[in-house]
Amino acid sequence: MSSESPIPDVVEGVTKGVLDWTAEKISDFVTKLKNKKLAFIQEPKTIEVVREQYNSGEAKFYQNYIKDKQLLFYVKLGLTLRKLENDEDRLRNLREKIFRKYGLNVLHIAEFVQNGILNRYVGILLEELTSIAKLEKDISETLSNIEKHTFFVQANHKKSDLLKKATIMISANSPSILIISGVKSAAKLISDNIEQLKEIMKDYEFERFAGGEKETLFFKRKGP
Repeated sequence: MSSESPIPDVVEGVTKGVLDWTAEKISDFVTKLKNKKLAFIQEPKTIEVVREQYNSGEAKFYQNYIKDKQLLFYVKLGLTLRKLENDEDRLRNLREKIFRKYGLNVLHIAEFVQNGILNRYVGILLEELTSIAKLEKDISETLSNIEKHTFFVQANHKKSDLLKKATIMISANSPSILIISGVKSAAKLISDNIEQLKEIMKDYEFERFAGGEKETLFFKRKGP
């Protein structure tokens, strides 16, 4: 997940990621696509990466528990973002196109997957698994209502924004699991204010999931 807002990137225009592909060749390639959902990506090399994710271990795992095909498609886009993390231009290009095509909510679903948050979230659910039906419902609910369950901290947020938004999310939604996540400068903002966040969420158990430039906090509501 990028802590930088995608909107400035979109305003600046989609970065060039087509390399040596001409407009005519891309149009022909897109026309021949069997999966028309991928046509919005346009760049053939990135489309091939998406296709590769269809057969990845993670994608096959989530196919068992995510019955909504559109949600599953967004998960595969997230796996693709992760695969492209070492190619900054193509990563930015795909993020921009997801935002243009589907909006911020879907971009956040994809970033939720990209950064491994979905994996850890499911791990938490599995620790207290009561039924497969409940697991499927919880995953679908969280992805479908991503903004109610996850606070994606942005680079322009201040301490007051962080604490106020966390308080509002707890008061308004009372989620069983609240996730706060950011990267780069947003990650530092989160890590600098962990104790204040824990104080706000005294009724929640706390778990920290950090690595590289990423910081994710999980707050799990105590009690039954």
